[in-house]
Amino acid sequence: MTITNNSFLTGTYSLILVGNPGVGKSTILNALGGNFHTGFSAFSGLTRKMSTRTVPLEGRSIRLVDIPGIFDWSAKNDLATDQHLDILHDALNDGSDYVIFFVIAPVNGRISPSDFSVMKTLLDKLDRAPLVGLILTQIRRDHYDAIQTSGYYEAIQKVLRESNADLKFLSEMGPLILLNHTSEFSSAEENIIKDYILAFEPTKVYVRRMITNLLRRLIELFLQLLIGF
Repeated sequence: MTITNNSFLTGTYSLILVGNPGVGKSTILNALGGNFHTGFSAFSGLTRKMSTRTVPLEGRSIRLVDIPGIFDWSAKNDLATDQHLDILHDALNDGSDYVIFFVIAPVNGRISPSDFSVMKTLLDKLDRAPLVGLILTQIRRDHYDAIQTSGYYEAIQKVLRESNADLKFLSEMGPLILLNHTSEFSSAEENIIKDYILAFEPTKVYVRRMITNLLRRLIELFLQLLIGF
């Protein structure tokens, strides 16, 4: 993966990480200077509402936007997921320039149907956006080389294409791969995260409303597509 550091960009823009609960979005933001609550929860994510912190980074001022994970499996109905989709929708449509990243924690190298559903739902609803990057986190050390060299990202794109996802805003740059971690990254890992984030250029965003019922239906679709993946 070749990273071009666009450090010539100046001014304030926003960074948002999109994914499901418990994948470590807040921890990644903290590696960039955020001070968001992190920890362990057995059933749901710890982030319940949107919070922000503006930090200096390589001569720029970046507003870190911490939002809840989309699917909340602890909820008895879809109310929490509806609220999380609304938070994402309203944040991206606030008029700021944004950089956007999906954050996924594969299990034994496999990406879940709910993760694919979140990716497809957002990509299909974007009318204006920057190129969206991908961060793969909590990767086992013995899986690292295979994920980096085996056409893993191309396979992800293939599954999304087979679902008829709109990929025009999905970056061709390979994903950032982060090994298993706890609540903090090392200084070296923090620098790798920073360099990857700064390689993406921000722009204004417009996203249409996303609905939970569609996400639920997409899980069924990806369950079928992922057989043999």
